[in-house]
Amino acid sequence: MELVNAGKAPALLIKVDEVIPQGFEIKEMPEIYTFEDNFINMKGKRLNPLKTDDVKIVVNPRSKGTFIVKPRILYIDETGKYKSHEPEPVTITVKELGIKGWIKGERR
Repeated sequence: MELVNAGKAPALLIKVDEVIPQGFEIKEMPEIYTFEDNFINMKGKRLNPLKTDDVKIVVNPRSKGTFIVKPRILYIDETGKYKSHEPEPVTITVKELGIKGWIKGERR
């Protein structure tokens, strides 16, 4: 996930809601953040104007299906007001993995 401050002043990142879809579990994420009640606590990280912050999160699906990720980023702007941004949703499709015939034990 790449967070960008497109503004003209620094912003403080508060949290990212709904970044992990139901049916997924977190395998790996940056140690500086914590995952609480389906949001990532960004702990007020400062993001300067026209700068980016990459947050790498590795997840494992617990079931197959189609999932929609619709995160909401909460931050404090230069005036001290809480604001939010909702990027375009992303669809993730989890299919059953395997080699045809391998799962059933067929050999050629």
